[in-house]
Amino acid sequence: MLYEIFRSNLTLPEKVIELTLLVMVLAFTFSIHEFMHAWIAERMGDDTPRRQGRITMNPMAHIDPFGAIMMLLAGFGWAKPVQYNPNNLHKYSRRNCERLISLAGVTANLIVAYVASLLFVVVTVIFLKNPADSDKGAMAQSLVLTFVYYLREFNFMFLAFNLLPIPPLDGYRFISTFIPYNKRKLFDSYSQYSYYIFLGLLLFGRFGSIDLLGKIVEIVEWPFRKPMNLLMEPLLRFLLKVF
Repeated sequence: MLYEIFRSNLTLPEKVIELTLLVMVLAFTFSIHEFMHAWIAERMGDDTPRRQGRITMNPMAHIDPFGAIMMLLAGFGWAKPVQYNPNNLHKYSRRNCERLISLAGVTANLIVAYVASLLFVVVTVIFLKNPADSDKGAMAQSLVLTFVYYLREFNFMFLAFNLLPIPPLDGYRFISTFIPYNKRKLFDSYSQYSYYIFLGLLLFGRFGSIDLLGKIVEIVEWPFRKPMNLLMEPLLRFLLKVF
């Protein structure tokens, strides 16, 4: 991702602005995802996330260094997983509580992606109906559209990436709730190798003939992205006609 920005034909100030927007969107995307994990865990009966300072939108509480580097370099990454004590979960059965916690983050990303998609259409209509009358105005409009576009794209991507069944991602955490407790420690022990898996996929995508990780994420994204894609163009035409 950084590579593409710095290899682009943008001027240096434009690259700085692009990178700033990118970091802002990524920080929000990480934060809302982990905040929802922590908030739902507390709703399920465990105060561990609150004691660890995870019920916050402050990105510094959620950043995983390697996951953040992966996000900036490859466009795929993760935040620091929210910890909770399964023995404290009592709102529903323990397994159902864990399932709700594991899906809370990706649900938040899906909602943000849908809201950003609708916002992108509305902002586009506003700008088309009220074109900028100066270079500064045009730049401001472009920045707003870019920010909303990034917000949509990275929340879809973060949703899909986190649904992969690889530790420490949410897809694995959800699937692991169906594994008997006496077997889960064995499966959890494999999580130490997940970083090598991601690094291998990153290098394969960078130097190989196909971006395997990107293709997998696109496939997982499709059922979530498709309904909104089908809605956006008719909505844009309707709003342009009405207003």
